[in-house]
Amino acid sequence: MGFLDWLTRKKEAADDGEGAESRFTDKNVAKLHKKLMNKWYQTMERKRVIQLLAQLGSEEAVTALLGRFTYVTDGSIVDEDEKSIVYEILLDMGGRSVPSLRRFILTEPAIYWPLKALTEIEGEEVAVDTLLEALDGITDRWERSMERMHSLVQSLRDYHSDKVLARLVDLATDENEEIRFLAVDGLSTFDSKQQAVDTIIERLLDDGETTRIKTFIMDMLMERKWRVRKYKKELAGKLPETYFVDDTGTIQRKY
Repeated sequence: MGFLDWLTRKKEAADDGEGAESRFTDKNVAKLHKKLMNKWYQTMERKRVIQLLAQLGSEEAVTALLGRFTYVTDGSIVDEDEKSIVYEILLDMGGRSVPSLRRFILTEPAIYWPLKALTEIEGEEVAVDTLLEALDGITDRWERSMERMHSLVQSLRDYHSDKVLARLVDLATDENEEIRFLAVDGLSTFDSKQQAVDTIIERLLDDGETTRIKTFIMDMLMERKWRVRKYKKELAGKLPETYFVDDTGTIQRKY
């Protein structure tokens, strides 16, 4: 390991533990959290720390455990293994872990595992309400906020309540292209909902929509064989030359 690598590791290790003392009133939790957040430690050491935090079982200890979801180690197998261990611990804790899980989802971008745990423990309705609350809490469009927004909108596609449908319809006209793309992708899972179909077709008919999103929509409509006969006239002048609406009302490629 070169000198510059050593300095980088020292800085990252320091940054990982920065603020731990002020974040946790329990000094033991703060110390364990700092060790857990050092991705240069051996996996056996981090697993030992995970078990120690699990044994403490306090709300602060759960919050510290959730820190493991905020970074990725060099080895994907090791990373997945450690996160799976934390996930199982959260499930074992049940309701005790919910306040920390909700707080994490409301503030952090890396929500896959915490959201999965919250859904398993409290059910889809609580998970959806938490996602929507987190989206409502985003008040700016700076880099971290957009990272969180992308993660939240992407996660909505796994739930199929009317609340999710309504939010995805709103997000389908968002000013950010990636958010619109994720919203359309989420809407594509609502096969039986006419509102989802109507919103997706609106994006296809919008002259200001990007080629990327329109191509995604056309390919999705073809793959799912959604019938869009009621829009055949409007689509006739909007589809690229290689696409057409056939007699059954589905979009096809000419060649």
